[in-house]
This record gives sequence, structure tokens and C-alpha cells, in this order.
Amino acid sequence: MSLQIPWSSHRLLLRDVTFEGWLVNETPLRIGAGRDSPLGSAVDLAVLRILISGRSVPYIPGSSLKGVFRSTAVQLARAKRLSVCSGLSGDTCMDWDNPKLSTTLHRYIQEALRSREESFEAIKVFHSEACLLCKVFGAPSFTGHAEFSDAYPFDEHGRLVDVPVGVRTGIAIDRRTGAVRRGGLYTVEFVEPGARFKFSIRSTNLPNYALGLLAKIVRGLNEGWVKIGGFKTRGFGKVRVEGLSFTAYLPYSNGTMLPAVDDVDKDVDLSNLVEVVGKQLRAPSPKALQVLQKLEEVWDNANFTESH
Repeated sequence: MSLQIPWSSHRLLLRDVTFEGWLVNETPLRIGAGRDSPLGSAVDLAVLRILISGRSVPYIPGSSLKGVFRSTAVQLARAKRLSVCSGLSGDTCMDWDNPKLSTTLHRYIQEALRSREESFEAIKVFHSEACLLCKVFGAPSFTGHAEFSDAYPFDEHGRLVDVPVGVRTGIAIDRRTGAVRRGGLYTVEFVEPGARFKFSIRSTNLPNYALGLLAKIVRGLNEGWVKIGGFKTRGFGKVRVEGLSFTAYLPYSNGTMLPAVDDVDKDVDLSNLVEVVGKQLRAPSPKALQVLQKLEEVWDNANFTESH
């Protein structure tokens, strides 16, 4: 099948899918504010906060969630022997010398975009040369197709909820000597277990198998093999997913998510799990988890070629 309009293009909105729910930390959660504590902080390592309605509250930045999803996606994609880049600065598909283009993909795209006649050609070249994860999560000069909202401590009615915060004392160890580092005593702030953070992941134009990749990572969060934040090796960062909902906007659907314009993709019959409202498919909790399971199966069964 030849690609007329690659799904990685942003020219047309072909589908719009949103996963939404709450992340509830089962163990201490630390999203750090950096090495230097905010002015006036009583601890060495403070949690990241934001001011909402005059109140300073901990939150989970969308960039942190995106980082967790991309790093986990790298492992899952490579487990399927799929060639993908790390997504780290200077180590993306856009940065490497490409023998087919006699330059980097980034330079080629920049040159092509200067000419309106060649801009669509640039989209096709990006689609064929960039890895799956650059298309999904984005790359230098390219906006990805998955957006991660900041996660705030809101309840079901959109009201701000108090978040209990605790402090622990830690000791830094010198790796060379194995002894306590001089001046190595520090205090670290964390969100106490039980806090609920409202989050959403919105994707546009992603094939069912790419949605399945995201679905697998959501399950990984819920089952504890994917964690969020710092101090993971010390037991921090385990969360569960609550109240998950699924909404898909599809121009044409009777409950089935048809394949994208992609040889690898397969359709997904959700007719017994979703409510069809106009051009939308909706699945509240707990059926949303079953929807994600069906999408995950497309990812698990996908047979990729070198073009991806």
C-alpha cells in the first residue's frame, strides 16, 4: 500500500483519541524541583510545586510523564527488534547522518520546508526515515502525535485537593570508598501515598498499534513495572490508575477502529465496549481498561518491517 498522506502528517485530523483518569501513588512519589531547593525551603530536595488559585501544590509535569512513556517505549520497541532512537538530546533520528540523504534528516527537513513545493515531500521523507517513536513522541523540528497533560491534584468535580507531603533523611554514599560521603546527610521531600493526580493523554492520527504501545505503558503504570519520578530504586514512584476513560473521535465508525493508512495496522472491534455518540466512541471505567487491552493486542501482534 503506498502512503498518500502519512499518518505522521499534521495536515489532516484523521482521528483523535484521549485516555483520561487519575494517577494514585501507592508509594512515596518525588518529582523534584532540581538540585537547588526553592528559596525558603526547609529541605534539601523539595518536590516540584505550582501555584493554583493561590495555593502552592505538588503536581506531575506532562514532560515527566512523556519522558517515562518514551523511555519505556524504547525498551518495548527494541524488545520487538524495532530500530528506534533513544530520544535523548543529540541522539535522535534527526541528528544522525543519513546515507540516503547525504546529510542529517534534520538538515534535509529544514531545507525542504523552505520550499512550499517540497514540504509534502519532506513529510514523506520524515515518515520513511524517522523511527516510530520520533513520529509518536516528536523529535527536533517535529511535533509528535501524543500530548501529555500536567497532572494536578483535582477531584472528580475539578476541585483542588490537599496533597500530604512528607520528609525523609538520606545519606549519600561515596561509590569509590563505599563509605558515607562527607557532608552527605540530606533531607528529601515527597508526596505521601494516596494522592490523586488527574491526567490525560491525547493522541492524533496514531495507528491502532501505536495506541496499543501507549496502552501497554498505561498498564505498566497500573501494575507497577513502570514507575514515575525519582528515587525509584528506593521504592518511590509506584502508582495505580483509577477512573480511566477512553474517548475517540473518528470520522467514520460504527464501533470499530479501522486501520490507519499503514501496512502494519489492524482494525479493532470495540462495538461491545464503547458507546457510539455521533462521531465519538466512549468507554468509561472499567470498560476503558478493556479497550486498552484490545489496542495492546494490536501492538503485541504487529509485524513490523524496516520501513518503521
